[in-house]
Amino acid sequence: MKIEENLKLSLLFDIYKNLLTQKQKEVLSDFLDNNISLTELAQINNSTRQAVNDLVKRTIKVLENYEGKLCLLAKFEKVKESIANCEHILKENKINLPSLVKELNCVLEVL
Repeated sequence: MKIEENLKLSLLFDIYKNLLTQKQKEVLSDFLDNNISLTELAQINNSTRQAVNDLVKRTIKVLENYEGKLCLLAKFEKVKESIANCEHILKENKINLPSLVKELNCVLEVL
């Protein structure tokens, strides 16, 4: 799994983990956050590697479906970008009040 994919999945997991079953939370947390391999997870859970792999894939699909419907990660990214733009405006000491107000309004629109 690529680093970018892993980061995105970790963010999705952080946002939507309370909507998952306890088993899904445990396995995905171990897989993403603790970097435990599928083979090790199978041993820990008294299961097969294939069963754990299927659970991980299904859980990732669930997270992606939640994001497709709720778009919370996308909104978070937009807010993050607007805040970075505000920070840039302020750091340049060229306080352009209309630009700053526009960026802050973007944050409010997303929320």
